[in-house]
Amino acid sequence: MTNRSVPCLLAVLLAGTAQAAEPPTWQWAGWGGGGFYYAAAFHPTQAGTVYLGGDVAGVYKSTDGGRSWKMINRGLADYGVFSLACDRTAPETVYAATAGGLCKSTDGGAQWRLLPQTGPRELRLTGEKGKSVRCVAVDPQRGNVVWAASPAGRVYRSNDGGESWQLSYQPATEGDPAGTLRVQFGKVTGDWHGGYWIPFTPPAGLTNDAVQGFGLTFRGDGLLPRDCFLTLKASTGAAYRSRNLRELFGTKTWSEVVLTAADFGLDPEYAKQHPEAVTAYRGPDWSQLNRLDFVCVGPLMNEAPVGRFTRFYYQTAAGPQPVREFAKAPAVATYGNVRVGAAQGGPIHAIAVAERQPELVFAASDDRGVLRSRDGGQSWTALPTPSHAVSVAPAPSDPQVVYAAFGKDGVQRSVDGGETWQNLSAALPANCAVNEVAVSPRDPQAVSLIGSIGWDGAFLSSTNGGTTWTTSSQIRTDLTANPTLPAESSPTAKLSAPRNLAINPQNPQELLIAANWRPCVSRDGGRSWDESVRGADISCVHDLRFSGDRVYAAAMDEGTLVSADRGATWRALWPPRWDRELSGHNWRLAISPGPTGDQIVATCSPWDSVPNRVIVSSDGGQTLQRTTAGLPATNPTANTMWGTGYPRALAADPRQPQTLYLGIDGDPSDGREGGGLFRSTDGGRTWTRSPGQPGGRRVFYGLLVDPTDSQRLYWGASGSGGGVWRSADGGTTWQHVFKSESWVFNLAIAADGTVYCPGRNLWRSSDHGTTWKQVSKFPDNGRQVIGLALDPDNPQRIWCSTVTWDGSSQGGVYETTDGGASWQEITADLPYVKPLILRYDAARHELWAAGVGIYRCSR
Repeated sequence: MTNRSVPCLLAVLLAGTAQAAEPPTWQWAGWGGGGFYYAAAFHPTQAGTVYLGGDVAGVYKSTDGGRSWKMINRGLADYGVFSLACDRTAPETVYAATAGGLCKSTDGGAQWRLLPQTGPRELRLTGEKGKSVRCVAVDPQRGNVVWAASPAGRVYRSNDGGESWQLSYQPATEGDPAGTLRVQFGKVTGDWHGGYWIPFTPPAGLTNDAVQGFGLTFRGDGLLPRDCFLTLKASTGAAYRSRNLRELFGTKTWSEVVLTAADFGLDPEYAKQHPEAVTAYRGPDWSQLNRLDFVCVGPLMNEAPVGRFTRFYYQTAAGPQPVREFAKAPAVATYGNVRVGAAQGGPIHAIAVAERQPELVFAASDDRGVLRSRDGGQSWTALPTPSHAVSVAPAPSDPQVVYAAFGKDGVQRSVDGGETWQNLSAALPANCAVNEVAVSPRDPQAVSLIGSIGWDGAFLSSTNGGTTWTTSSQIRTDLTANPTLPAESSPTAKLSAPRNLAINPQNPQELLIAANWRPCVSRDGGRSWDESVRGADISCVHDLRFSGDRVYAAAMDEGTLVSADRGATWRALWPPRWDRELSGHNWRLAISPGPTGDQIVATCSPWDSVPNRVIVSSDGGQTLQRTTAGLPATNPTANTMWGTGYPRALAADPRQPQTLYLGIDGDPSDGREGGGLFRSTDGGRTWTRSPGQPGGRRVFYGLLVDPTDSQRLYWGASGSGGGVWRSADGGTTWQHVFKSESWVFNLAIAADGTVYCPGRNLWRSSDHGTTWKQVSKFPDNGRQVIGLALDPDNPQRIWCSTVTWDGSSQGGVYETTDGGASWQEITADLPYVKPLILRYDAARHELWAAGVGIYRCSR
């Protein structure tokens, strides 16, 4: 069953006896560019057909040589695509290395299928950011032979088009003692936390008086996590958390770590739920312990500290009394961003097959340089190159000529099949890290490369085998297709952080670069470049608002934009160029008509560690004011959604639009005031912290002002203190009115004050939050209801979206026309199936969906 079959079946189950309406046709209504594109590949035989992959939006296809693009994601396992490859023997067969595994299409991307055993927790034949450059290759003569390079440092070969895999190469393992549990905290998923847990039984007869502490045998790898805790749980329900153990990872030798009672306190979440236990606490109840959790917290999507464990034990006067020795019982349960297993080599960034000699295969290894197999992967040799190789390309017309890229160590060439190498880097720009090299299909002396110089990029080409290089790194921009940063992008812009370089095998004058912000095409061998983004929507949109004929959008990275023609074209309001105080994420919008144009209020989190702020315009975006007045001077970090507190909740009083409420997630910590609720009475120009705060501050979108009573506010919270909080006095006091679900990311309210609360299901309150009724019965499949839209003319009609918080393509859009008694899936042909934002324009009977990209349909 394909990924898209599951939602279709779900639609039948949810629809009940209601007559299914005709599924909608979704029309793209966004803009292209403004994000990171990582993968590029030309169709082997069909002129004008080319593929592009992005980090959050999946795969795009162009049939007009890159002049326009269309998302082709049906059945794709994950929207993070980091490598693409085509089969020359079956030209409509395409492979996409996604963060969820290796996917295959046999119809030019119309339908994708996840190949067996390729997922991140299986063989890990995945495409991953920073680890995959060109990690899939198809034998040019035998299309059933497919090669896949793993971020875990292995190479696999398939002889049946990806249905089964054989290990071809793996690095030597490390010499840890037998029974060592190796745990990598990070670079597995996008989560900020990762850990493992173990149930255990205390030794028979153990008493609290006999215990001196709780110990572990451990060594780190020198890389320190931001936070690390050992949590002990007792059969009584009590939970004890250790002090921060991050410094343990700095010790690279084995050591015995014994934590005494003084090293533990009550777990913060347990203490919140049991305040009476705080005053009574005297230390862990050692004899009642039955579970331990070891967890790391921090930017684990970018860092991966490794810990090695051999045992946990009680320390007593008689010596250690083990509760788990991994040599005897190695199994543990994991959660979050963590991987348990043997040591892995550095990523294999790229794999390449010699076109005229397919038993000759090369691989670019992160820590072992260029690897070569002359016997179809049965044996491998490390070649005499720099150790950090990111790309390798044998010349299609001469397998003895091989080029390889080595990041900051430049580019090298071999003319004897890899036996010896010549450095070609002397003429490269200073500080240029070469990301990929590509060779003309006809001439082994015609070679091109892309490199990064900070955020800037460089394209260089040579017609003499790299002896001399010609640079061409300016792009003719298309501000109609990509309206962002208009003041610094007309008529040209610099190439930025290029990641993939593809040459048309039928016409080497045509090239495509996948890059940051503006992918580009050349039709003259790289002498000139044109921005290629029309339809390649990669924008992460967090709000849409309507005002007359205008539609406003707030996007991460790109700012706030407006369309006057229902999404056919867009105009950037801010930022016009890079601005340290302004460039970054725009989250939420409040729009109201004014005497000199629309009054616009937008919440903003600049990239450059600048405090959160609000942007205000009273003339439709022609001029703007930035303000931090009354907002926290530093961004919160405790009890936040994504590691940092952001102003993602914004609500205007429908009766008085100059009165606004702002929500920032995060608790007070380390002497900092944290996030919470803030109020403005001057249209967002100044703010004051609410005298009262909800009992849970981990807020996402969930903030409302009741249109029937301006003093009545609603706040949706997640985690500890999660649910819905209500204030009847403008935020001075709060009552926890909904506790049935503890992860509430959004709220919606009708004109009559009826409140809707999404969790795993959708809930409704018709009495201002006093009682709640569940109005959906979605399966318990790990999805969360996020997007909500109400029809103001028909209270029985509601729309919602279900999403997962990873990159997977699991989600859907649903509609009810009977107040929730039955639901119908209307995802239909929506290319991104889990939008966070749903907005209904009642005047034009249009439902808009935004998440990655913007789409609309008639309803």
